[in-house]
Amino acid sequence: MNMYENTGESWDLYTKDREKTGRTHRRGLPVPEGSYHIAVHICIFNSKNQLLIQQRQPFKKGWPNMWDISVGGSAVAGDSSSQAAQREAMEELGLELDLSGERPFFTMNFSGGFDDFYIVEQDVDLTKLRLQPEEVRQVRWADKEEVVKMQALGTMIPYWFLDRLFDIRGSYDRQGERIHCIRTGFAGLAHLESWMSLAQVIRYDLPGMDTEEAIQGYCGSVIQHIKEGAAIYAADGNMLVGVLLFSATKGKISCLAVHPEYRRQKIASKMLELMQTKLEPGCPLTVETFRAEDAKGEAARSFYQALGFVPGALGTLDHYPVQTFVWTGGGE
Repeated sequence: MNMYENTGESWDLYTKDREKTGRTHRRGLPVPEGSYHIAVHICIFNSKNQLLIQQRQPFKKGWPNMWDISVGGSAVAGDSSSQAAQREAMEELGLELDLSGERPFFTMNFSGGFDDFYIVEQDVDLTKLRLQPEEVRQVRWADKEEVVKMQALGTMIPYWFLDRLFDIRGSYDRQGERIHCIRTGFAGLAHLESWMSLAQVIRYDLPGMDTEEAIQGYCGSVIQHIKEGAAIYAADGNMLVGVLLFSATKGKISCLAVHPEYRRQKIASKMLELMQTKLEPGCPLTVETFRAEDAKGEAARSFYQALGFVPGALGTLDHYPVQTFVWTGGGE
């Protein structure tokens, strides 16, 4: 054990369910079996999606001289997880952070406890940092490519998830909620499986789609529309969350639907805007949906009216009573 390690530090001990046992443990001794402590890490990113990394001192116990993520340490007795993270940032970098309202972005279990990871976005001025000489040799910014290369060269601690941090940062907010990044486009056959998975979700929002035979017929229609360049999708990642089938020559929309969990995000409007690139200016389009007296129709009718569709003639679709709605652009 070298002279730079703080062996006087005590940790609170927890059960496997992260409940305090009321006992403490002195750092440097083996953690008692069945007991665990809290470790913390902070991953600081700047606006260029670069990660602040630190090189550990060559005399540091545990991964000496290796490059590490921004901040790391253990919660001392009496610390909460966020308090420990704030304290470690100040001790190692001289950087004041307010994490009082934050929860860990994710937690990794290890043999001795729970490792909480926080993600912070801040354009830190490296020249103003005060590095802890007992712990930190130097710091710098590194992008994803550099970090992956350093791991391959054996100079970066081999966190298995390190490259994913750069992707997670843009996909989830600081509370761990997924950020929806919706894109639209014209569908290809590669989208068919996800399209039909969504069809199972929205089938009861569409007239005449309540049988397996109807689903099979719908699949054939989707394929035909894809081949004609008249199938539009909205996707969150690889998952389709909105679909639109139309015919410019017939002046008709045969399907327009959005996943229930993705509504009120203007997804339908985005698909309609893309569809307009295939239409003559001012070309009206019709769509058939449930009649007013149909118990299934309230949500669908409200959906179309919010998009700017107006009620039209009554009719039937595959022997199912429907009402035509007319769209001339605008809405939402």
